[in-house]
Amino acid sequence: MNHYLCGAAITCVVVAAVIDVLTQKIPNWLTVPSALLGVILNFHLYGAKGLSSSITGLIIGFLLLFFVYRVGGMGAGDVKLLCVAGAFLGPKLVFYSFIWMALVGGVLALILILYKKAFSQTFRNLKILLLDWILRTHNKDANLTIRNETSIKLPYGVAIAAGVILAVWLKRIPDFGF
Repeated sequence: MNHYLCGAAITCVVVAAVIDVLTQKIPNWLTVPSALLGVILNFHLYGAKGLSSSITGLIIGFLLLFFVYRVGGMGAGDVKLLCVAGAFLGPKLVFYSFIWMALVGGVLALILILYKKAFSQTFRNLKILLLDWILRTHNKDANLTIRNETSIKLPYGVAIAAGVILAVWLKRIPDFGF
């Protein structure tokens, strides 16, 4: 993997993470041109093969988070940020980024729950989600999406940035010895 592509990807996701922490949004003015830059750089460096890899990575980044977005689990900016990572890094490293992002996001969520002392609410929400899933019902009274103003929100751009950095640095997914 080209160092310029990795450096540009890391720069974009770190800037997005900082903005996400400060504003709880990842702006289009950052994600759209960054994704386009990733595609153009890949094409410039590797020709048609780079273009194909970049577009495939972008699409995989989109597909990995789109359904979570659709059910209200994260914002559109998070989805677009993983698309940016895919445009720069291609399909393999965007998938690795996704795995690392999920692990880091889980740890950050636990830290946030501890910090906010939100144990009981978290367990209540998990119970609602689990029962709805098992019984195939939809509890209309439980607003468990990011659109709920009272819910605790995790700036997921931080997890995405950490996932990209770990994927670029380690170039593999975690091995837990299973």
